[in-house]
Amino acid sequence: MRAHLLAAGRALFASQGYEATTLQQVVAAAGTSIGNCYFYFADKEALLLAVAEAVRSELAAAVDIAVAGLEGPPRMAVALYTAMRVILSDTGAAAITLAQPSARAATVAYFTDRAERMFSAIPVPAGPPLLAAHAWQGAIFFIAEGVIAGRFPEDHDTVARFLVRWNLRAIGLSEEEIDRTLLAVNARMEK
Repeated sequence: MRAHLLAAGRALFASQGYEATTLQQVVAAAGTSIGNCYFYFADKEALLLAVAEAVRSELAAAVDIAVAGLEGPPRMAVALYTAMRVILSDTGAAAITLAQPSARAATVAYFTDRAERMFSAIPVPAGPPLLAAHAWQGAIFFIAEGVIAGRFPEDHDTVARFLVRWNLRAIGLSEEEIDRTLLAVNARMEK
């Protein structure tokens, strides 16, 4: 039943938005009762946080598969490119993770932690891994939110490639290193 509630919440949050969705709608779509919902989730926000966690896990799994066997800047670039393509292919799911401050904070913290661990393993010229991770994620989240809100007319591939180049430049890679890295991204994405 928990899986049904998560699926119903995800679908409704994505199609109607968090504020417009009621728990009554969720339980009706899941085919259960409000009491059963409260057995699994204390309130609507708890359901949202669980849905956002599932979305994050799916995104992280897609990134982990894409970067398998890669190291250094190509790993960072493929991770970012893959994440943006997945996020932008399902803006409803992405909007769920950004719907409420608590869901957004958990999502930003989760991916910033992953980026910090990546930067600690692959020292970057930009400086301390924690600061680099926050700067890296800041650009990503700002652009993703802009695409979801319709502020950027560019296609998803252009947005993903722009962010890869921008972030690699921001962490201190030379244009030559960035070009080599983007070739690795292209080779990986063509597979």
